[in-house]
Amino acid sequence: MPSNYHSVNSCKLCSSKNLKKVMSFPKLPIGDKYMPKDKAALTKEVFELDILMCQDCHHYQNSGFVNPDLIYSFYLSRPAATNPNLAEAFKDYAKHLVKNLSNNKKNLFAVEAGSNNGIFIDYMQKNLDVKVLGVEPSNLYEQAVKNNINTINGYFNKETAKKIKEKHGQADFFIANHTFSNVVDNIDFVEGVKLLLKDDGVFSMQTHYHKAVIEKNLIENFTHEHLSGFYAKPLKKFFDKHGMELFDVKVVPAKSGSIRCFAQKKGGPNKVLKSVDQVINDEIKFGMDKLERHDSVKEFIKKRKNEIHNFVSPIIKEGKKIAAYGTSTGATTFSFNYDLGSSISFLIDDDEFRQGLLSPFYNIPVVSPKKIKEEKPEAIIILAPLYADNIISKNQDYLSQGGKFVKIWPEFEIITK
Repeated sequence: MPSNYHSVNSCKLCSSKNLKKVMSFPKLPIGDKYMPKDKAALTKEVFELDILMCQDCHHYQNSGFVNPDLIYSFYLSRPAATNPNLAEAFKDYAKHLVKNLSNNKKNLFAVEAGSNNGIFIDYMQKNLDVKVLGVEPSNLYEQAVKNNINTINGYFNKETAKKIKEKHGQADFFIANHTFSNVVDNIDFVEGVKLLLKDDGVFSMQTHYHKAVIEKNLIENFTHEHLSGFYAKPLKKFFDKHGMELFDVKVVPAKSGSIRCFAQKKGGPNKVLKSVDQVINDEIKFGMDKLERHDSVKEFIKKRKNEIHNFVSPIIKEGKKIAAYGTSTGATTFSFNYDLGSSISFLIDDDEFRQGLLSPFYNIPVVSPKKIKEEKPEAIIILAPLYADNIISKNQDYLSQGGKFVKIWPEFEIITK
């Protein structure tokens, strides 16, 4: 892949060329490219990010994609490892697969694409007696291998599926947790899934839910990593076209709004549940297929940017420090959409893997929460809004000494005690 950025001119689900732009963002760097000082120059490149809607199947997708090797060669995101709630939810999810969707078979085999550090399938092999295999393109596969989780370093596609099938046989479960939205070629991916699954196997996919993104203004999901914004209606058509059927859909609270889809080969043993039509009907009522559906998100970003700058500008003029809490792909989206890069003196994160690194493009240092007491910033903007209450509760000393936390979602709020 010689170029670092590739425009996309057809729908990733139905291949239609009939695409229309519904939203534009500032050019963004690779969001999770927090790098050591000697490699900071590698984070300076920025890429276009527009959101397109297919006029035929109404799927939402990015206008292009960054070379995946640039994203995954040095990758830090380990959501289930750093979020206890998500990790606990994953346990219930894994149990549901094995106990309710295995058709009482023994010697189960599960493959997970985008297996990260292996936390999901590790639970399956240790607690549910399932043989597992992860497929992970990033450096995080090394952590999985160290923990004795069988993992291939690479991208999942039809070619990978052939190799796995030859070496390990077909799978009872194919799992893609917060992975399918990051895939460049979804058609090739699902053809690989179909090849690898047994005739009574289950494809289970969890991803951020684009209806929730719009409804709740979850703008941290607009990144170069997330190439698609999924919801059930286009997915049902997509699976049907490729010889599979969507038999259950669950809207789950993960990341403030995710969708968990279960699919099987056509004619599979699982009954199509009412949940599929119920979720699709909700999407139709909400107007997910309307061109103007993103207008409320545009207004939210404009309003929030003004509120933040009305608060921040006087502090900066007085020569006082502003810090920010949270480093992730989403934090980069916030920094660019709210034009915060030049205002932030340092970033704070609890994750030791991120401490000591520099942020994408702006090269803002990432430090431990211990630095709050030393640096005494006038205010700290929370760039991990889903964890705002937890961050505030752990840093009461900062508030008691006159500090301020700034919540940027769901409402703009200054917390002083």
